Amino acid sequence: MASGYAAGADAGEPPYRDFDAATAKFWSDQLADGKWYKKAEQWWVDNCPPTVNGVLGGFAELDPPDVKDSTMLLNHARDNLKGKGNEPMRWERCLDGGAGIGRVTKNLLSNFFEKVDLVEGNQRLLNTVPEFLGSEPGKQDRLGELFCSTLQDFCPAEGRYDCIWIQWVVIYLTDADFVKLLRRCIRALRLGGLIFIKENVLTHGSGDILKDEDDSSVTRSNRLMRHIFHQSGLEILEEKQQSDWPSGMFPVMMYAMRPKQISS
Repeated sequence: MASGYAAGADAGEPPYRDFDAATAKFWSDQLADGKWYKKAEQWWVDNCPPTVNGVLGGFAELDPPDVKDSTMLLNHARDNLKGKGNEPMRWERCLDGGAGIGRVTKNLLSNFFEKVDLVEGNQRLLNTVPEFLGSEPGKQDRLGELFCSTLQDFCPAEGRYDCIWIQWVVIYLTDADFVKLLRRCIRALRLGGLIFIKENVLTHGSGDILKDEDDSSVTRSNRLMRHIFHQSGLEILEEKQQSDWPSGMFPVMMYAMRPKQISS
């Protein structure tokens, strides 16, 4: 077992409280056959070549605007935000959640952090990370540990990370497992640590949850995302919408968060 991965369950955590009756029924119906995660995992096996175009679903042209806005958010966090314990964030070790081939690590996180660990549920994609990072200066030497695990099962070691960046992957988690993951991520933060979620959201008036039948994923409303963050014990410090985005695609929101401060 790699040193950055800690086995363990979520014992002692309060149960997830559903957003409303409609989302509770949605998940009850979806989970009835016990195949929710298997469908998504098989879709990625069948449909994702280990390329930028592959991990972006055939939209490689979205990489530059995505990286540009994410870079702006991290720069803003460096200059303006305080993380866990109301301390400034350090820039030593980061976790890339749902990392795929390492696109976000290579183009974003390795520009900020001394080491970046990657967690990815598809071993085939994870195996390509070292080659994808290539020999460009400042990339290979920033590569940390590689963990092959689904996010619903991943339990990062406590107090390990200054930053946890999770992008375009929580659409595959149930609401309850999303909350459990974030609670584990909170425990994995060092003092000053921040959690960033970047994800598709539904437009206002489009409901709170929408299933994609092709890959067995869900897109959530902003208010459902906020409910999940609140249930996890996080407070939102910054909430920004991705700019320069095609009008025919779901909006993308970026959230910078820290554990809620406990009043003395």
